[in-house]
Amino acid sequence: MAIRGSYAKGIAKRAEILDVALEVFAVEGYRGTSLRKVASLCDLSLAGVMHYFESKEDLLVQILRERDARNEIDGTIEEQEGRLADVLGQGHSEPGLIALFVTMAAAAADPEHPAAAYFQERNARLMQISEESYYRDKPRPSEEELEYFRAMTRMVLATADGLQQQWLVDRSLDVVGTMKLLMEQTHEAMDRKLASIRATPGNA
Repeated sequence: MAIRGSYAKGIAKRAEILDVALEVFAVEGYRGTSLRKVASLCDLSLAGVMHYFESKEDLLVQILRERDARNEIDGTIEEQEGRLADVLGQGHSEPGLIALFVTMAAAAADPEHPAAAYFQERNARLMQISEESYYRDKPRPSEEELEYFRAMTRMVLATADGLQQQWLVDRSLDVVGTMKLLMEQTHEAMDRKLASIRATPGNA
């Protein structure tokens, strides 16, 4: 019982650290004092905070994972797009998390960095959610159609990530408006292209 109780307390403390870190990093981003502030608010030393994570880099990635969990993008394609716009619109209230996301995206170039696995899993999950939602009530697509759909989905996701990076440099950028315009144009292009693919003999 003592072991189970200790384990449960450890899980709860780790969750508390991530809750506090999200609030601190949203405003301050990752600075030399950020983790110390998190530790203070959690009544821990800096070493005490790190006890719950494999490394400082792991903690930073877990903050992004927690942010994703709270901003889960799911549902129909229309619901996903609306949710994506909402998430992108949060930048003004959490610039530090946007900066952390961009920083970890660069760090992910190192396959040994914890961010590498995070971004691989994130991208694969978002691709799967989009594909399953779009084809939920449609006939099984041909390989050509599916390849095109995946390419367009990757383009939308890449634009969403890139707009966040641009916004850090130019805070006047209308991220949500730009994203909605892209999705509108993407829908029109996809409707035409997918109809053409389906009309091709052998793809029906």
